[in-house]
Amino acid sequence: MLNLSKQFNIVHLVIIKRKMYMKKYLTVIASFVIMLCLGSVYAWSIIASELIENYGFSASQSQLIFGALIAIFPVTMIFVGQLSSRVKHMYFGYISGVLFLCGYLLASFSQGNFTKIFMGIGILAGMATGFGYWVSLTVPVQWFPERKGLITGIAAAGFGLGSVFMSELSKIILENGYNVLQLLKIIGIFYGLLILILSNFIFQTQQVQTVSTEPVKTSQFIRTSIFRKLFLGIFLGTFAGLLIIGSLRIIGGQYNITTNNLVLGVAMFSVANFLGRLVWGFLSDYIGASISVFLALLFQSVSIISLNIFELSDVSYLVISFLMGFGFGGNFVLFAKETAQVFGTKNLGIVYPYVFIGYAIAGIAGPFSGGL
Repeated sequence: MLNLSKQFNIVHLVIIKRKMYMKKYLTVIASFVIMLCLGSVYAWSIIASELIENYGFSASQSQLIFGALIAIFPVTMIFVGQLSSRVKHMYFGYISGVLFLCGYLLASFSQGNFTKIFMGIGILAGMATGFGYWVSLTVPVQWFPERKGLITGIAAAGFGLGSVFMSELSKIILENGYNVLQLLKIIGIFYGLLILILSNFIFQTQQVQTVSTEPVKTSQFIRTSIFRKLFLGIFLGTFAGLLIIGSLRIIGGQYNITTNNLVLGVAMFSVANFLGRLVWGFLSDYIGASISVFLALLFQSVSIISLNIFELSDVSYLVISFLMGFGFGGNFVLFAKETAQVFGTKNLGIVYPYVFIGYAIAGIAGPFSGGL
């Protein structure tokens, strides 16, 4: 009987370990796909051009909608972080899916009304992005505390890849005779339901569920020098990239770059942005976030300076576009990884939303400054 009892216990432990193994990888996969859905907002230029052409929107109105989303998204993350110790994290995924679905449906039934589209995309979808981004970034890292960089990179890469998928999906839908409001309805239903379903596979670690730890206080960490460095770093890094992104095609046009290569350059920036998030995350686990931040910003700085001091050819334009995107992608991984490293993975969801406000400011100021 004793041997049977031991064998039963061993089998039971093996089953538990396998379940835990499945949970942590399912969490990473689900988080990546949720990020992919939420990252679709960065293909806003496609929606904006359709609204301007068919519904009489001004460029400033379309920018106001996108700007509101960029501002509300990190502010929502701060709110979610404060609730995180009291609410199961998968519920944040459910809320994200519902808000995304409702926001896009409201916009799709707006008949081109600016206020309704602003409320649907700028406000509700902005909140949806905040809830979903928070849970998809913070929960996977808690399963892999020894690989913070890589896991953060995978999650952030999903968000970066979202605009590429959305661009292709939008082209297919619009080319098949659907208008932009019907496009919003299709995207809202498909992505909203997908986020809701995948939220079932966001599992918290046992440590997060059972260990009672006092979260770091905002009044304490916000006064530290390391927080100020992180905030300023992500602001400067993303501001520099956003300053150029919107004008990349225009800059290339000044040097008689062929039309095909102008389009290819923008595509290469997007692909490099995705790859950069993965590679910088992976590297930071081995060489440290500080060195990785320096190298990523160096890539970006050299690329931006090169745009202004060298006579560009088709080849050099494509190379610079790639290097710039590769460096830019590191901003969305390295500062999150460093936040987790300094303040602990359990406090990542509390501290990083405040760091991310630096990106929100850059997200509004960068494109505006680039248009001056």
